[in-house]
Amino acid sequence: MRGLTPRFLALLAVMSLVWVSVASADTSGGLRAGFSSSPDQFIVGGQLELSPVAEHLYIIPSGEVGFGDHATSLAFNGDLQYRFVVHRSKVHPYAGGGLAVYYVNVDGGGSDTNLGAHVLGGMYFNESSGNPMFVDVKLGLTDEVPDWKFIFGVDF
Repeated sequence: MRGLTPRFLALLAVMSLVWVSVASADTSGGLRAGFSSSPDQFIVGGQLELSPVAEHLYIIPSGEVGFGDHATSLAFNGDLQYRFVVHRSKVHPYAGGGLAVYYVNVDGGGSDTNLGAHVLGGMYFNESSGNPMFVDVKLGLTDEVPDWKFIFGVDF
């Protein structure tokens, strides 16, 4: 962990505060799966959808495990989404960005942990008769995270 320990500890402290506030918030959880590039991996994970912090503005923490490209990775994401209002529609496009703590363990090699940033966009499908679903695309802004991720998910 090259020089990341203080940042990682600060992130854990912030996440602890978020988890404490989750107990009193209107929160849902979900599953996510998809693909990433550089490294080329299949990814699976989970997420929380917290109550909006402002009108149409959501914090979505998530975690993912990636398999493939001769490596295993762990990503812990803190995303901020702005959901655009589309009247009389259950489909809400969104845009945002976030930070990720990204750990990768290369088969037969070493491991590394980094902090990176990404931008994102997607579509949130708010089904009144079923579970809300989403499609998400993330583009890495730094070399420390995958170049892109394409993710499908469902909230419970």
